[in-house]
Amino acid sequence: MKRVSQQQQQQCIKRREAPTTTMDEDDNERQQLMPWPTKRPCSRVTQEQVQRDVDGDDCSSTVQAIRGYCRKRNMPSDVYRPVVQQDADRCSGGKFRLTDLISELHRVFAEDRVNVEYVQYLMESYRSDPAEWLKYAKFNKFRYTRNLVDAGNGKFNLMVLCWGEGDGSSIHNHPESDCIMKMLAGQLTEVRFAWPEKSAVDGDDVDEDDQQLQPMCEIGRTLLETDGVCHINDTMGLHRVENASHTDKAVSLHLYCPPFEECSTFNQQTGHKTMAKSAFWSIYGEKVSKKRAEEHVPADDN
Repeated sequence: MKRVSQQQQQQCIKRREAPTTTMDEDDNERQQLMPWPTKRPCSRVTQEQVQRDVDGDDCSSTVQAIRGYCRKRNMPSDVYRPVVQQDADRCSGGKFRLTDLISELHRVFAEDRVNVEYVQYLMESYRSDPAEWLKYAKFNKFRYTRNLVDAGNGKFNLMVLCWGEGDGSSIHNHPESDCIMKMLAGQLTEVRFAWPEKSAVDGDDVDEDDQQLQPMCEIGRTLLETDGVCHINDTMGLHRVENASHTDKAVSLHLYCPPFEECSTFNQQTGHKTMAKSAFWSIYGEKVSKKRAEEHVPADDN
């Protein structure tokens, strides 16, 4: 029997763990090496450990607090529950998968009223696994992309955003919507801003174009790493998201409830706003036609 050297074994392992994705050249995309593995080792987890996770302080206290919040506001509380699966097999170990997240979101949003804190809890409970979301990760070398994962039931939608090196959004709002953002790979910086102050030269009843030019005020900056989650709506301010790295890509998961088709973007130096329409680079893992992509430039509404 021919003996395989240790160096050859390492080369084989590297080839298996370095998946590539092939892009169409006509779409200004190219073949590129993904900076993350597609599989994680299967760990043996006992039923006792799974039950301990279900009964643990973190998830139980969170869900109990959410149920109490709902009861005080006459909202349904019995739909909110810990997400760890008690009947998990030894390989999954109670893992909350992307398909589980989507199913739970559909179940919860079937109600007339939804607790946004529980939705954030669900996003936090999902642990990023590239093998589950890699098919949605469609990059473009010129700007970040928005890729629809699930259209929801009209009350929410879920999408994967792919950020190339140095990509970033404009400062934008989320009109009458909550945005919950989770890191899947890499790092992103979320920069929050206060709403621009409305001040005019004389009087308050003037058009926005006649207002004095004032730089927007930054009120917070957060570095989001893999599995980190943030939540924002218009009562919390505006934000910009950027990939500060010039060597690494980043991928994030975004949930909007309810969905919206356009938002306002803001000039950081003047506070003046413009309207921007949203569009998807891919839908359910399939690239949107080049003609449609050219007609609708993606909005900075992540």
